Amino acid sequence: MELNKKFIAKMTRIYGLIVLISNVIAVMVPELISIPVLDEENNRIWEDFLAHNNLAPIAMIFAFLVPTLVCIIYSYRIFKSDEKIVKNVAEIPSVFSLSSVIGWNLYYFIEIPFVLYARAQFGIYIKAILISSWAFALFSGMTAWTLSYLAIEILNRTILLPKVFPEGHISRNGFSFRPSFKHLMLFCYIVSSLFPVVILLSSYISVQVNNGLELHSGVIIVSVLLMIIAFVITISLSKLILNPLKNLTEASKRIQKGDYKSRVGIVTSDELGELADSFNDMADSLAEKEFMRDTFGKVVDPEVRDYLMSGAGKASLGEALGGETREVSVLFCDIRSFTAMSEKMAAADVVSLLNRYFTALGNCITNHHGIINKYIGDAIMAIFGAPVASQNSAEDAFEAALDMRKALIEINKEFNKDGLPEIRFGIGIHTGPVFAGTIGAETRMEYTVIGDTVNTASRLESLCKTYTTDLLISEASAEKLANFPELTFVAETQIRGKTESMKVYSC
Repeated sequence: MELNKKFIAKMTRIYGLIVLISNVIAVMVPELISIPVLDEENNRIWEDFLAHNNLAPIAMIFAFLVPTLVCIIYSYRIFKSDEKIVKNVAEIPSVFSLSSVIGWNLYYFIEIPFVLYARAQFGIYIKAILISSWAFALFSGMTAWTLSYLAIEILNRTILLPKVFPEGHISRNGFSFRPSFKHLMLFCYIVSSLFPVVILLSSYISVQVNNGLELHSGVIIVSVLLMIIAFVITISLSKLILNPLKNLTEASKRIQKGDYKSRVGIVTSDELGELADSFNDMADSLAEKEFMRDTFGKVVDPEVRDYLMSGAGKASLGEALGGETREVSVLFCDIRSFTAMSEKMAAADVVSLLNRYFTALGNCITNHHGIINKYIGDAIMAIFGAPVASQNSAEDAFEAALDMRKALIEINKEFNKDGLPEIRFGIGIHTGPVFAGTIGAETRMEYTVIGDTVNTASRLESLCKTYTTDLLISEASAEKLANFPELTFVAETQIRGKTESMKVYSC
C-alpha cells in the first residue's frame, strides 16, 4: 500500500490548526462563565500583582506552546516510516486533543510558584486563589479538548482514515490507544452531561458566594444526582449497544474460520435487530456458496476451481475461448482390459471399483501438484504445470506415476480381499506446449489443455501394450528428469499421427 504522505501531512497541519483555534476559544471560557471567587480582597491583590508583572500572558504562552510542540513532535515521530503512519494515524485525534489538557495543566502549575511568591510579599491567603486558578485551567482545558477532539475525530474518520485504510482492517494494526465506542460514549457523557452541570453548578456557587448568600445544599445534591444518573444511563446504553456488537464480532470470526452455522440471537426490532437478521441471512448465503464451491471442487479439480474463481479465470470465462500457451506435462492412465472385466460385474460394483481406484490414484496426482482434468471412462487425464505453474512439471508427473504404481499394489490387495478382480494400467507422459484455458459453448465451458502434447501423451499410453510395460515417457519429458538415472531406453518408435519417430523411456 502506497501512502500519500503529502496529503497526510496536510491533514495533520489542519489538525494542528484546529487545536490552536480550540485553545483560543478556551481562553474566552472564563469570560462567559462565572468562576467562584471565595476571597475577593486577596483575589484583587493577586490580580493587581499579575497585571503589573505580565505573568498571566507568559503562563498563557505555555498553554499554547505545549500543544503545538506535542503535535509537531508526534507528527515528526510517525512520519519516520510508512509503518509508523499506519500504526499511529488513528491515534492523532486523541494525542492532539489531550495536548491541550497538558498545556492548561502546565499553565496552572506555572502559576503556583508565583502565588507562593505573592503570599510571601503581600501576606495574602492563597487557598481561594489556587482554587479559582484551577477552575480556570480546568474549564479552559475541557473546552479545548472537547472542541479539538470532536473536530479532528470527525475529519479523521471521514477523510484521512479511508485514504490510509481503503480496504478497512484498521483494528489489525495494534494501536496503543484506539478510541473505541466505549470511549466515545464516555466522552459523550463528559461533554453533554458532566461538563455542563459542573459549569452551571460553579456559576451558581460563584453568584451565591460573591454576593454573600447562603448556599442551598439541595441544588448541589440534585446536580450530583443528575451527573450520576447520566453516567448510569451512558453505561447502560453502551452495554445495550456493545453486547450485541460483541456477539456479532464473535460470530463473524467463527464464520471466518469456516463455521457457517453460526447465528446471532439478537431479538430486537431496532437497527441492531435488523443488522442481526441481515448477518444471519448472510451466513446462510455464505453456507450455500461454500457448499456450491465444495461441490464445484468435486466436479472439477480444486486447483481448476480456484483458477476459474480467480481474476484470471473470471476474465477467461468472459470470452468464448480464454487462456494462455504454456509448457506442461500431460499424463494419461488407462486400465487394461477394462471392458472384458466390467462385463462380468454388476454396474454398481463397477462404479464402486472405479471410485476406489480413482480416489487412490487421484491422491497421488494431487500430492505432486497435478490436476485431474477429466475422467474418460476408465482413463485418467492429468495435467502438471497448469493452471498453477510448476518448476519441473515432468518431474512432478513422473513422481506421481511412481506413486500410482505403489497405490495400485495396495488397491489390488484390497480388491483381492473383497473378491474383486485385480487391475493393471498403462501410463503415458509427455511434456510440451499446450493452450491452457476455458473452452466450450457460452452456456457450458470447461478448463482443459489443447495441443499435440495431449495427443502424444495419449498415444504413449496406448504404446504401453506394444512394449509390455506400465509406463512410457517421451524423450521431451526424459530430458527434464536428470535426477532420475534409473530411466531406461525402450525404443525409438513411430507415434501415430506424427511423421518423425520418438525415443521413449520407462522405469
